[in-house]
Amino acid sequence: MNIYSRRKFLKTAAASAAGLTIVPDSILGKSFGHMAPSDKLNIAGVGVGGMGRRNLANMKTENIIALCDVDWKYAAKTFGDHPKARQFKDWREMFDKMG
Repeated sequence: MNIYSRRKFLKTAAASAAGLTIVPDSILGKSFGHMAPSDKLNIAGVGVGGMGRRNLANMKTENIIALCDVDWKYAAKTFGDHPKARQFKDWREMFDKMG
């Protein structure tokens, strides 16, 4: 009859957990530029005409799902950069509809 002590069980469990969490990026594909869809953020931008456009440019790897600005003429370039994103004039309406 093989009886595990609590100490041996915890030691084995800790070693197994550490082994599973320490995985090289090359195995996950991240070193080759691949990113799982579940690793991407859904971004909704508010005030995307000026500095907001530059901030969104730094998030090209994420999902830009909604854009909001009161001055659509000023934000037209940003809307053109992200044609799949829904467009709003009121941030409250955007949050109500996009969650």
